[in-house]
Amino acid sequence: MSQGHQKMASEAICSQNHSFCSLPPLKHRLSRVSLMALAARSWLGLSGSIRQSQSRQAREIAEAGLAQLIESLNKDYAYLLIKDLGNWGDGSYTSSICTNSASGTPVTSSTIGSSGRYTLLDYDFQGSPFYGGKATIRMRGERLKSNSSVAATAIVEESLEIKPKSCTTSFGEPTVTSGFPGLLGQQVVLGNNDVFGTLSGNVLCLQCYDGQDYDSLTREQQEAYIQMKNNGYVAGQIFLGPIDLPPVPEPPADLNFDTPISITEGREIVAGTNTGPCRVEDRGSEAPITHCMVDSVELNSKKEILTVDTSAGDVRIYIRGDKFVLTGGAAIKHLPPDAPASSLGLFGRASDPTDTYPDQLIRLAGAASTNALWAYFPDGNMGINGGSKETADCDSSGECTGALHQVLVTVFS
Repeated sequence: MSQGHQKMASEAICSQNHSFCSLPPLKHRLSRVSLMALAARSWLGLSGSIRQSQSRQAREIAEAGLAQLIESLNKDYAYLLIKDLGNWGDGSYTSSICTNSASGTPVTSSTIGSSGRYTLLDYDFQGSPFYGGKATIRMRGERLKSNSSVAATAIVEESLEIKPKSCTTSFGEPTVTSGFPGLLGQQVVLGNNDVFGTLSGNVLCLQCYDGQDYDSLTREQQEAYIQMKNNGYVAGQIFLGPIDLPPVPEPPADLNFDTPISITEGREIVAGTNTGPCRVEDRGSEAPITHCMVDSVELNSKKEILTVDTSAGDVRIYIRGDKFVLTGGAAIKHLPPDAPASSLGLFGRASDPTDTYPDQLIRLAGAASTNALWAYFPDGNMGINGGSKETADCDSSGECTGALHQVLVTVFS
């Protein structure tokens, strides 16, 4: 008899001769084991379902907090939409603050119901404070237990498009101005010059009016304060009063420049090349930025043209000396012809309130011309005389490029 048969016979004898020693039938034992396994699976399934439910609730809490924050920013704190979270409380604003806005900062951490809590982790803005851009928000949601400990956590990230809007228009309505300065100065004497651009052809004068009732001034009064004559024209808005100005951009500290040179004859600068006064900032997968350090620029005839080609990336020119002068038909030619103004920047010295150094002299005269660039000279004294013979190219929306009419931002000291 095999060992298996012996075991079964022994069990049978025990069952026959010892009624008190009876063993449950084999199929019943198997059924009981199956029920225990089924109960374990059910418990694990229930536990997993609870965890999934709590994780889903944590995500919903984060989304609810994100929705509350966005509503608060749009309604009461729109001027913070163009600032990173770390700068919300610094009191410096490059955007106007509408009269119905709230002061301070929005709620960034609060509860949802009795078992939810959200916390803003980050708000990162990429773009222009005048033209808008994209913001990325990261919000953490927590599903709490009855003892306030955390049962589940979720982090939600969302990207938003930030668009400029006038204080006087509702969301979705066409805006009447970007707030971006076509011309900005401590003092402005516009004379018979023109500033074109429906949205961005604005004039900002920081010290032309020392009152506080800026919004009550009529257009005629505003034009008088910037000393605009009969043949002068401002296509956009005129803003009178102080604003916080951004710092002057600086090249990366790890770039080693030669002694700055003066540009006194025609020259070409090509993005992406380490030549002469220029060094290239490698930004990995993003297009490089070419930074050029010069002393002064003085070009005096139509044969003297500073050509800047930004096909391979943005170019930033930093002027450290006392002059940026174009006269007699001299020009800055930005290539390619359809390149945006944001690709070519000219930057002067930082503001010098104590006049430790002479003001930088900025002159565009005698039919001098520029196209598609932006300039920022906080310690500059600027003049546009003689008139450019070029015309501005304006599209159907009223925005313009060409000649001296592309965005040109200068601050007089």
